[in-house]
Amino acid sequence: MQINHLLFICGIALLSSCATTTQETETQADTSTVNAVAAEAPAKQQIVDTTRKAPPSEVLKPQAGPYPPECYKTITDIIQSSDFKSDLAKKENIKVRIDRQENSRLILQLFASEKDHESTVAWLRLDKANEKLEDITVDPDKPAQLNYNRALISELRQKCP
Repeated sequence: MQINHLLFICGIALLSSCATTTQETETQADTSTVNAVAAEAPAKQQIVDTTRKAPPSEVLKPQAGPYPPECYKTITDIIQSSDFKSDLAKKENIKVRIDRQENSRLILQLFASEKDHESTVAWLRLDKANEKLEDITVDPDKPAQLNYNRALISELRQKCP
């Protein structure tokens, strides 16, 4: 029994010394990397101009796509005036993203934003040439026809390419 105890104690001591050596090596490596980077790039004082403001005539573009914000507003107005209904979100909380354009048709993703995520509510197809708004969420080959304020389509043709 005493030999087993002795082997056990030696094993623990050996493992303990390996762990300590590894920690010391990692600490030295981390410190030397920080010191090398600090020596290569001395701190520079940066001046940030906070007084400059964007000119009021500047139009901000959406993050994706060549469509101006006025285009998105008109599409949103068309959807708000439509008989589109969703159980997932209130119509006034739904936002629009133009997924792609196929000739005169815009494929639209309707989504609702929460604090930390977005969820797709529906997919619509808006045909500017034929003045059709269709819900293609369930079956793109058999879309559900939606009614909307057709007076907005001429505004859409002006604002969306």
